[in-house]
Amino acid sequence: MSCATLTTITLFRELFLMSALHALKALWILGVFLLTFFWLPTRLFSGRPNAPRVIRIAGNWARTVLCVTILLFLLCSLKVFGAITLVLAFLGAIAVGWFRTRGGMPRGLWTNLQATTINVMRMVESRSLDLLFLARKRLYPSARRSWGLRVNEWLRALEGRELLSACFVVVLGTTIVLRTEHAVRELRFDQPEQYSALLRARELMLNIHPAGRPFVFPSMIAATSLLSGTDPMQVTRFVTPAIGLFVVLATGLLIQVCARGGVACVAAMYCLGAAAFPPASNQTVVATSAMEKIESVFSGSPSTIRARPEFALGLLFLLLALVFLADWYRNSRGWDSLLDFTCCLLLTGIISQVLLVVLVIAAGVLLLRPMAGLFAFVMLCYGLAACATLSTGITVPDEISTILPVAAAVLLGCVLALMEAALVANAGRKAETALLVVCLSVAVIWLRPQRLPGRCLEYETAARATQEIASRFPRQTWVVAAPVEQLAETFGLGGHEDLAGFVEKYRSQVSSPEFRFQSAREDLFIYVEKKPFQIFSREPQTVSFSVLTDPTYRNYRSPGGRASLEAAALQLCESYRQYHSNADVFFDNEVLRIYHIHPQPASETKAGQ
Repeated sequence: MSCATLTTITLFRELFLMSALHALKALWILGVFLLTFFWLPTRLFSGRPNAPRVIRIAGNWARTVLCVTILLFLLCSLKVFGAITLVLAFLGAIAVGWFRTRGGMPRGLWTNLQATTINVMRMVESRSLDLLFLARKRLYPSARRSWGLRVNEWLRALEGRELLSACFVVVLGTTIVLRTEHAVRELRFDQPEQYSALLRARELMLNIHPAGRPFVFPSMIAATSLLSGTDPMQVTRFVTPAIGLFVVLATGLLIQVCARGGVACVAAMYCLGAAAFPPASNQTVVATSAMEKIESVFSGSPSTIRARPEFALGLLFLLLALVFLADWYRNSRGWDSLLDFTCCLLLTGIISQVLLVVLVIAAGVLLLRPMAGLFAFVMLCYGLAACATLSTGITVPDEISTILPVAAAVLLGCVLALMEAALVANAGRKAETALLVVCLSVAVIWLRPQRLPGRCLEYETAARATQEIASRFPRQTWVVAAPVEQLAETFGLGGHEDLAGFVEKYRSQVSSPEFRFQSAREDLFIYVEKKPFQIFSREPQTVSFSVLTDPTYRNYRSPGGRASLEAAALQLCESYRQYHSNADVFFDNEVLRIYHIHPQPASETKAGQ
């Protein structure tokens, strides 16, 4: 066997093992996440016996997220948040659920324990182990019968809707693939806001700034990270796509509860989950007049818009709040649905005040008529997006435009639901199948799935090299001089110094043989991009003055500014290597080089001024 063949086999084996390890890590993180936010609530919260299972799951999820958010805020405010306190709280919640299922009171538990002990002693005395085995055998057929009855109920519910159910499965699978594609392939984030969420999660884990924002999504990251024993960066990497998937499911659930249209539900989920919207019209001229700005709002494609994780979580709770309210309105569920609505209302208000306003107005209209509430939601979303484009005196967050994909999907669902109701009333269930076939044809010919828009801020090798440094060197014994993205990746693990300030501070001193860095007693890693990372293919046509004067944009986002900075950093490191022997290369490939400045003994340290 040739050397090239052996090398190929070795590389394939390493890639396969790495993919398997990443898959296992993702399954472990998502398993702990689902265990905490979906399994545990079933042991804590009861009620809603007549509500559909999906409504109960969504309500328990909202209650748990609110409880975890409040718990983390209290623990961080008291400076006692950590793995031990969180695990104790988790075990305490399990114990409470166990007591509730066993009667809820210690006296009832003691009585049950006494009865069980007496029964065991009687069976031992009478040597009736064969009866015990017989009793166990009798339990299994009953369990099988209960599962069989449940499966039969599901089959009866799907009877006559096999094509619609198959389409739902395909849509769900497509959404999962598109939402998780980047997270499975790469460690780096594809949304800039994920770095701020990661930084906030690390701050919460260190009991720093408990009242800062964002808060809800970082609380979920911190709780899952401590319970699973994994780095919060890995948790952020895999939980973010899950939030996007939940938003798609909540959109379909809202249309199903309000409009009761199966085809409309699946079509809306497909458009939102697969980013299957009509393409945007080409605009070569920057919009200046009011009409041009309004036209840009309605002519833009929602497929190019993506909400940040915290805002997407607020949007999820807004949709679920409308679901609970519509379910309560249609079926008179009682106080449990209103309690779920209140939890979602509070979480939406914590995340975004604008979303809270949208929720309150849409909920008020929904109580008059559910379909009217959906149209009011769509009109509010597009109206606020237009106000954000036009207004100068009224402050509307720019991120309100990221709600437009959901609004467009809801609008499509409403239109199809009206069509479906009219066709079914005139032609029966066959009309539903015909409408579904038409929607499938449109999806295959015109609205095909698209990759979700993403904007990476660093090379994949930079993120993986940072993880390697954190795993190989003890905590707080090393410093990285790197772009701002590495601050979130290293906070709490090691030191970080902004590369632009580092270069400006030391570039004129490194040529001296007596020079030493101020962090000379720690391992120093300097990130230098041999091929500067391009966030934009070219300089933006219009940039506001505040953005233009922002050091982060000037040094790292602007292609020209980043190229100048990286060239100066490369010159600094090579000059230092020429006059000092404690520098070598820690990592090097075609785009990135990381210099390693080894620590100097205290007697030789002379910090640069």
